[in-house]
Amino acid sequence: MHGAMIRTGAALSALAMILVACGQHPGVHVEGDPAAGGTQQTDDGMGGEVASAPTDDTGLDDGDGAEVSDPDASTTDDDTATTTTDDGSGNGRATDDGNGGGRGGGDGNGGGDGGGDGGDAESQGQIEPQGSDRTGVDDDTIRFATHAPVTGAAPLPSESFQQSADLYWRWLFDEKGETVLGRTNIEQEFADDRYEPATARQVCRELASRNFVLYGGGGTDQIQACGQLAAQLQVPYFSPGVTEAGLTDNPWYFAASMTYRQQGELLAEYVAAEFPGKAVGAILTQTPNFDDAVAGWEAGVSAVGLDDRGTLRHPRGQTGWYADMANELASRGVEVLYILTSPLDYIRFAQVANDQGHDFQYVGVGISMGLNAVLGSGCPEVDGGRFFSPFPALETADDIDPEFNRAADKFGTPNDDIAWAIWGSSANMHRLLERYGERFGNDLTREDFRALVEGTDQVEGGVFPPVNYTPDNHFGGQGVHVLRADCGVEEYLDDGTFKTGF
Repeated sequence: MHGAMIRTGAALSALAMILVACGQHPGVHVEGDPAAGGTQQTDDGMGGEVASAPTDDTGLDDGDGAEVSDPDASTTDDDTATTTTDDGSGNGRATDDGNGGGRGGGDGNGGGDGGGDGGDAESQGQIEPQGSDRTGVDDDTIRFATHAPVTGAAPLPSESFQQSADLYWRWLFDEKGETVLGRTNIEQEFADDRYEPATARQVCRELASRNFVLYGGGGTDQIQACGQLAAQLQVPYFSPGVTEAGLTDNPWYFAASMTYRQQGELLAEYVAAEFPGKAVGAILTQTPNFDDAVAGWEAGVSAVGLDDRGTLRHPRGQTGWYADMANELASRGVEVLYILTSPLDYIRFAQVANDQGHDFQYVGVGISMGLNAVLGSGCPEVDGGRFFSPFPALETADDIDPEFNRAADKFGTPNDDIAWAIWGSSANMHRLLERYGERFGNDLTREDFRALVEGTDQVEGGVFPPVNYTPDNHFGGQGVHVLRADCGVEEYLDDGTFKTGF
């Protein structure tokens, strides 16, 4: 066996990174329930593979967004989901002066008989809510839920992730004394989807029965499955931008950052600007979920006239391709390599390529490769890699939002890139809720929130690039941050913030 392929510590550490963007919340207790007989490797659609329990094909997504079947399950294993509550208190609310947009209708699904007192909406120039679905909302609390793959994967650094998940809301309620739509509590729930679309549909159905909004933390197949289910259940659903297949024209799905296709076109511009005259190539996992990523990259390459030496697609869940494809790319004269695969495969490929005497300049899209823990496992072979990200390098945190480090110091929580990403995501949701309050008051319904988001431009939480949504486009990411790997400090450094072109 090749020496570079037995660094098991590095492999496990990289594998853990898949869960960083998944939204596990403080106090969560997740128990895996893998079936006997081992595990299988599954591509997460965000450039990551995790080990999951063997499964049959019942209810599996076919890879291009079409569902084979939808298990009509309304309950899940008791170990699948747990809830934690932030009980901060305070009064008053600072509002964003942005524009609202539209209003919803329809009966929706779910129940919920709570809802804050909207006050005298007409006297404040607000619109009376038209929706009726207040699931996950009562007088004091708004409930959010996230699903993501956990079972079989190496665990995240628990102190970093669990302690920081509610940092933004604690700072808002406890330190700043603000409220959100008149409420002083944000409750967050997490469920393990076990890396299976069928299980994801199960847990999303259950989570939707008691939470106001759902988030998909990772895994394109699972995001597709739950995004499609969200349209049936009429529950707002957000995820990082991944594939567009199976999610286009879905009125209840919203991408919180640029999709792989959108990033691919922008990446070609970046390569042309930063590495002029260099021959380029690409290697991506062979999955239909990456077809639009390939299409975006190739369209961008053609538009800017890069010297393209071709795209390779490697098989999922296998390791024998590293040396052969590294040699093939090198034989074609590739100098700058766009790679979209799992962090584990990225690290191993870079190690094998280096041992073969090949020195590629790695570039790519976000999120998975641009996490600092990848460098702890992949250095020195991944030094200098450039990757897009929805959140900027940690070194810019004090310039972009100094409250992040102040909050971490105040509450004694980690202030690493995991916490930074969660903070940025929470800030965007806060802005959307503020916009809702300006338009509808405190009476929060799913139908009206969905319509508000759909009609909202320039969603700016301050950390992520702005997002513009319209009724015809829910893939509204408006830029990226650029990260550069520095193995001297084992941290990604700033190579450009809020970039919309190069």
